[in-house]
Amino acid sequence: MNGMIHADSFFDMCKKELTTGVHDAPKDFPFLLADAFYHKPEGLKAEFLEQNLNFINLFAVEGMIWLDNEYFANMLDKKKSKTLKVLQTLTQNDEYLLPFSPHMMIAVKK
Repeated sequence: MNGMIHADSFFDMCKKELTTGVHDAPKDFPFLLADAFYHKPEGLKAEFLEQNLNFINLFAVEGMIWLDNEYFANMLDKKKSKTLKVLQTLTQNDEYLLPFSPHMMIAVKK
């Protein structure tokens, strides 16, 4: 959304994230997140199932609504906030759309 994808180092980082799940911030973008590992929905679920936990559901924390470039302002607007919350509810458990959310949450039971 901000054009950083056109910088070679940023694009290389994105390709690595998409193919391996590993996030290594390039030196010329020091304001990015620290090194991290990203899960795909099925990998996150599998990791918890391997620990003999009972899966309940996966949730998109922000879902697709973070793509609204006026997200924070619109969440303060009563009508726009309602629209965003409906969109979040409609998409928060769709495993195909989960990767659009910057964060996922898993609910399990011991």
